Amino acid sequence: MSVPVIATPSSLAMARSPQFITGKNNALTNDQLQAMSLNLRIGSGAIPSSGSFNYQLNKDYSINQVINFEVSDLVRSEFYHDFSIWNDVGFTQSPQGEVLWVVPTGDWRYSNNGAAPDTAVWATGGTYKYLTTDGWAPMTNISPTSVTQTLLATSRERQVLLTNYEVLPIYQNSTNEVTKVSIIWQGGGSDIQNITIPPSNDSRDAVVYLPVGPANLQNTTIWASAVKPSNNVGADTYDVEVTYANSSTAIIATYVIVCEPKYTPYQIAFINRFGVADFITFFKRSDERGNFTQDTYEKSIYNDGFTTPSLEVGKYTSFNVNSRNSLTLNTGFVDQDYDETIKDILMSEYVAVLENNQWIAVQPERGSIEYQKHINQKLINYTLTFNYAFDERSLVR
Repeated sequence: MSVPVIATPSSLAMARSPQFITGKNNALTNDQLQAMSLNLRIGSGAIPSSGSFNYQLNKDYSINQVINFEVSDLVRSEFYHDFSIWNDVGFTQSPQGEVLWVVPTGDWRYSNNGAAPDTAVWATGGTYKYLTTDGWAPMTNISPTSVTQTLLATSRERQVLLTNYEVLPIYQNSTNEVTKVSIIWQGGGSDIQNITIPPSNDSRDAVVYLPVGPANLQNTTIWASAVKPSNNVGADTYDVEVTYANSSTAIIATYVIVCEPKYTPYQIAFINRFGVADFITFFKRSDERGNFTQDTYEKSIYNDGFTTPSLEVGKYTSFNVNSRNSLTLNTGFVDQDYDETIKDILMSEYVAVLENNQWIAVQPERGSIEYQKHINQKLINYTLTFNYAFDERSLVR
């Protein structure tokens, strides 16, 4: 005797890579899977358990007694991204719409080894619920598995300005519950704080942002004065340690404060490969360019024996004049492991630059880029160009 089986993603799934919900019934020779329905509830916050479905799908055919739904595009339409958490000074849950619950339910019609067809519900309630972000899995993981690591960012030494606000995203659940965060200055002060947002059934609690940038520490409401940069003058490096409930160390992220007296640094925010907010500062030379466009037409100018046309009014006239400005930025000298961060920026569909204390959407110019290695370049510096996602003259209606 056999009945169909179901395969669904497990937490934490990436929605920019495929997400499969698959029914299968081929254990015995004459098994059949004739039809399958899929109802999806997708939401941020509490597990969505009632109300209308976001999507209702149905297939009445199978291939080798397998019915497969690929739902990532449907899920992706429900995300919302913003970078408002960047300057928080307390532990912060992820913004509404950044981490989503997906709750699949449905029924199927099948034959047990050639017997008369049965119709049965394959899931009700939250049996197969899973969490997802707007991230992606690399080519080395063609069949994406769930993300289990704690730090939802690529590993790198984080170079920051003394005045930078910056938060660090961590993933926690009942298996990998984070309970403590430590700030440890090299040759200076330290402090340990308990995480105030424990895991819950609220999707926003799955990703917690730690306020660990220099400006966050300086203006903190939670950290002791011993870890304020103003009380660690002369020190330029500190570590962020995250500790599990079993007292083992989950991650160590290193922050290096850079003094840049010559150039104007720019801070860039982006949604990284894990689907959460990340930050990088470009320290060296920056160039701003205007890319001007226009439409033109040839104007008819009246002339006769008594009238002299004015040369102030041209025959060729411009209209719809605008400019889309761009920024070309340089990282300054960085470690070799920045290649993954540069890849994340170029793969991101949500990128912004901080100007006058507000985030402005930009689009990186994409094309070929060389990932640099110390053995080849000695000193590694990346140059990226960002086009503003708005025209200089606002045409937003």
